[in-house]
Amino acid sequence: MTILELSLLTVSCLALNAPSAQCWQKQVPINEPQVQAARVLAPVLTGVAQDVVLTAEAALVWDLASGRILFERQIDQRRPIASVTKLLSALTVRENLALSDVVIIPPEVTAVQAYGAQIGLPVGEHSTVKELLSASLIASANDAMLTLALAVAGSEEDFAALASSWGRAVGLGQTRAANSTGLSGGDQYSSARDVMRLMSLAYQDIELRAMLAAPKGVLETREGKHLAYRSTNKLVNTYVPIKAAKTGYTRAAGQNLVIITEGATGQEIGAIILGSTSRFQDMKVLIEWVWRNYSW
Repeated sequence: MTILELSLLTVSCLALNAPSAQCWQKQVPINEPQVQAARVLAPVLTGVAQDVVLTAEAALVWDLASGRILFERQIDQRRPIASVTKLLSALTVRENLALSDVVIIPPEVTAVQAYGAQIGLPVGEHSTVKELLSASLIASANDAMLTLALAVAGSEEDFAALASSWGRAVGLGQTRAANSTGLSGGDQYSSARDVMRLMSLAYQDIELRAMLAAPKGVLETREGKHLAYRSTNKLVNTYVPIKAAKTGYTRAAGQNLVIITEGATGQEIGAIILGSTSRFQDMKVLIEWVWRNYSW
């Protein structure tokens, strides 16, 4: 029996007002690990603490197993999300290129290397899609993501149109890309609700999930140049378990952060902070509030 089936069975027992033990015995052999798994799917509000003080303009927390939203603030407000846009770009790249594909680093990267996060990719050398995606998501490297965008579509404008179209196809009704990196310029926006969808899709991709959880990495070009980099997420190696994360910052967007973390019994939650002046502190306040006020 799948976790989803267990969850539906639990709900049906409650709806029938049947004693849970008797209901389970009639319909499925009792297996304690399965029972525990079913319970994890049902976050219940058990506290009423009102001490969520955030600098963020928008925020959202959701339970991954059930999809239930546990906290929300302005979750449908359209706003720039800076490098969190790279989640959309990475998913679009995955639809169009194989991880083993080798692409050339184009001269256009020098423009984005002048400002923002980058790893100093050498023009004219070659790297794999996998290594470029890793640098894009772990170090938020604009030169790596731009390289991938041009490999997919030939121009950043065409890539942005492709990514926006793909986003609409998967239900991102409040998201538009103007470029591949999230750097300021053009008509681009998303919302906390759409970022929840983006992170959920990326987390379902085993390869992207590993990148979003990694604290550091090294890109080696085919010509032999080694470029080491570290995560932009300052919650890595803290008391907050990081199963996936993406940061983003521009002056227009403010500080942004989306993570997936887990609780003491393995329950997974996602949390989003947008338009903050102190994203890492906001994130700690938010997830601590959830652990104090919900039980699984």
